[in-house]
Amino acid sequence: MALLDTVTGTLGVTHICAAAGAYVAWKIVYALYISPLRNVPGPFLFRISWLPMRLLEVIGDEPKMMQQLYEKYGSTFVMEPDKVAICDPTESASILNTHAFRKDYHYEKVDFMEPNIFLTTDPELNRHRRRQVGPALSLRSLLHMEETILDAGARQLLAKWDCALASAGPDGQVRVCYYDDLVMMAFDVISSLSFGESHRSLTTGDRSIINWVQQTIRLMFFQMAAPIIKHRPFRWVIGTQHAHVDRFFTYAMDRIKTRKQLLASGAEKPKDILQSFIDAEDPESKVRMTPSDVQTEVIVNAVAGSDTTSLSLSWTIHLLLLHPQCLRRVTDEVRAAFAAGHTITYEEAKEKLPYLDACLYESMRLRPVAGNMPRIIQPGGMTSQGHFIPGGYSCVVSIAAVNINKDAWERPLAFNPERFIANPDNKRAVLTFSSGVRVCPGRFLAWWEMTTVLANILNAYDLSLPEDALFTPDRLDASGQPVTMPEYHGVTRFPKYPARDCVVLISKRPAAKGH
Repeated sequence: MALLDTVTGTLGVTHICAAAGAYVAWKIVYALYISPLRNVPGPFLFRISWLPMRLLEVIGDEPKMMQQLYEKYGSTFVMEPDKVAICDPTESASILNTHAFRKDYHYEKVDFMEPNIFLTTDPELNRHRRRQVGPALSLRSLLHMEETILDAGARQLLAKWDCALASAGPDGQVRVCYYDDLVMMAFDVISSLSFGESHRSLTTGDRSIINWVQQTIRLMFFQMAAPIIKHRPFRWVIGTQHAHVDRFFTYAMDRIKTRKQLLASGAEKPKDILQSFIDAEDPESKVRMTPSDVQTEVIVNAVAGSDTTSLSLSWTIHLLLLHPQCLRRVTDEVRAAFAAGHTITYEEAKEKLPYLDACLYESMRLRPVAGNMPRIIQPGGMTSQGHFIPGGYSCVVSIAAVNINKDAWERPLAFNPERFIANPDNKRAVLTFSSGVRVCPGRFLAWWEMTTVLANILNAYDLSLPEDALFTPDRLDASGQPVTMPEYHGVTRFPKYPARDCVVLISKRPAAKGH
């Protein structure tokens, strides 16, 4: 009997192995000889399984790998058995400029919030919601919010750094981790506008709501990259994130109720994003957002508007420190235009600081905080770089690869802000905020923050790398460019070791250089 069980067990294992081998063999045969993507270049393993790309997403190496694959295979390559990467700027713009290429199933995997302007794959809902919230995020509306933006942003940051400098040593310098400060500052700006409270986490050190935002981002990323974690027994991977997210949603709804009670008492309407969303109405259908709609959109606004802005600023400061000639030029530009102690507004900066604007564009080109933008090929298919991709297959616009495409950029790996001075039209080719029908609705607010914060920092302080910095202008990579600090990509692209690599020495602007 024992012998029979052994034989039966052996046969069972043999059958399983044979079936697995046959499946793998079929996947290989299909990928190499039958698949419509068989003639599209790409790595062998990526042709037969989605696992390699999913692993890259989880370990945070996706943008780096996309750039490497572009360098090896060109502007179109296979990244999964039924998915191709698009790295050509013209083709990418064509895909992003129309709703015919719908967002793919990744976005539908997030189940802890209602459909919203970011996650929805429905073109009509996206159009409808943009008509509702668009006016709140326009330049005209933001002009009425500038004092809030400056108070929670540049002014708060400078006040903290000035306080630190009050205890500086004989050299007049102090070390600051600009990444940590910028994260809290950007959160304070977006939260003050979105929740109707004056947030000052940078000053107080209170990170409770920031933690809710970060847990929401993580939960969103995990559900999109590995939806299996939504089910038992894998929910342990996300630990207590659901509890933090629930508190965040409760807080947002409480702020909406508080605002409505304030208005019911006869108070004047505040000028902020929260009020604009409460008042929002689609001019075509005359439909207003429900409290639940407002709750979801202010949370999405806070999630999308904190990390992205602070990270873009962090990468810009890092790149300027690695290119001291650019840092000197942009600092001289700012100080030639503005006296010491002057708070620089957005309109002043846009009018008088073209090189600062170029530095921000160049930083977002080289280190875009956004990653891939997956879409479904429209019915009828498309042709990319001579390869036909059938309708219903997936494509991904790789922002990281598009922004260094050799056909669009001269010396694409070099940090060269002058390219935007010589040819301002280059700005249209930077897809960091996406493009077309799904362009980032909060891009004007992001520009407002980044421009005013960077301008006021450079006007107030001299910046330099500490002696123990690991990444310096003279540490070069194989292409002859300064080596940048390690990074990790989840939903956004951030420094891997910010406490070590995002440290700068600051000192007050010399009085002799003032007006």
